[in-house]
Amino acid sequence: MTSEPVLDQRGIASVLAASVAAELGLAAHQHVDRAATFADLGLDSAALVTLAGTASAELGVEIPTEWLFDHPTVDSLAAFLAETVGTPEPARG
Repeated sequence: MTSEPVLDQRGIASVLAASVAAELGLAAHQHVDRAATFADLGLDSAALVTLAGTASAELGVEIPTEWLFDHPTVDSLAAFLAETVGTPEPARG
């Protein structure tokens, strides 16, 4: 058995939201609107490059910057990542 984390949509969204909050310099009590676009949150192209790197490191998967443009919200990017690189949940029988 490995101790690798399960990359499900909820976990990915939490990591992405925390990464966005850190990039924006938000206080711990402030929350990121996961349905708002990265542009609406105030992230420019340079910030998205940094965010892609931070999220890649946190999640342990390579996240090309263009994916942030193709999926411009925390929720949409998390859904895409869960489908693309996520760990499938075990079947329940």
